[in-house]
Amino acid sequence: MKPTSRFSSFTLALCFLAPLFLSACKADAPRYPFDALDFALADAGSGEKLFNQSNSEAPACAACHSITGESSGIGNSLGRLATVASERVAGQSAEEYLYWSILRPGRHLVAGYANIMYAGYEDSLEAADVADLIAYLLTL
Repeated sequence: MKPTSRFSSFTLALCFLAPLFLSACKADAPRYPFDALDFALADAGSGEKLFNQSNSEAPACAACHSITGESSGIGNSLGRLATVASERVAGQSAEEYLYWSILRPGRHLVAGYANIMYAGYEDSLEAADVADLIAYLLTL
């Protein structure tokens, strides 16, 4: 099919390229949306276990993050996280900030830290696990 005008060439290109751009946008969306997390059922005790143990090939959060207020040298300290999480990104709740920090760690980097956090937690954690982990982190 040969385009008959400049407009139709643009339209034809747009028809072929639009799905590529849309799929690229979806690729950044986690497999379960933030709204799918049920914080009313979240269990901070289960979240603490997840924080301290590895899951599949995913490292334990505690391998890089301390909760004492002192940096581990790898990741930032998560001491006082419940206090600062809601203030880190304007317009985001503490829960939403932590959701993105866990599933897309490069999205919200703490000043002074590089984007080296393990990026595969989405593959090794279910939505309920993420809610449990967030519930635990909000006790800190």
